[in-house]
Amino acid sequence: MQLTIEEIPGGITKAVLDGRMDIEGAGAVDMRLNVISGTAAKLLIDLSKVSFLASMGLRTLMTSARSIKSKGRKMALAAPQPNIEKVLRSSGIDEVVEIYPTVDAAVAALSK
Repeated sequence: MQLTIEEIPGGITKAVLDGRMDIEGAGAVDMRLNVISGTAAKLLIDLSKVSFLASMGLRTLMTSARSIKSKGRKMALAAPQPNIEKVLRSSGIDEVVEIYPTVDAAVAALSK
C-alpha cells in the first residue's frame, strides 16, 4: 500500500491510497494517516486506486474519520471503486464520513 500526500487549494490535504487495504496495507499507512488526521483541517482520502478493502483498512479509515470529526474538522472519502464503495457503505462508515463519487465532488464539498 502506498500513501501519497499533497496539499491542494482550499487548505485541503489530499491523501491518495494505492494498493490493497488488507492487514499488511493498513499497517503500512496507519501511523501516517493517524498523524495527518491529527493535523489536517480538511482531509480528502482518494480511494480510486484501492483494489481491496479488509476490516483492518476499514478500521484505519474509521479511526481517521472519528479523529477529525471529534476536532470539528472535515474529511471526505472520494472515488472508491464499486466493490470498495459497497464495503464502505455496508460497514456504516458513511454515517461518520461522506463518500463522494469523484475527487472533484469531494473537493467541492470540503470547500464549503
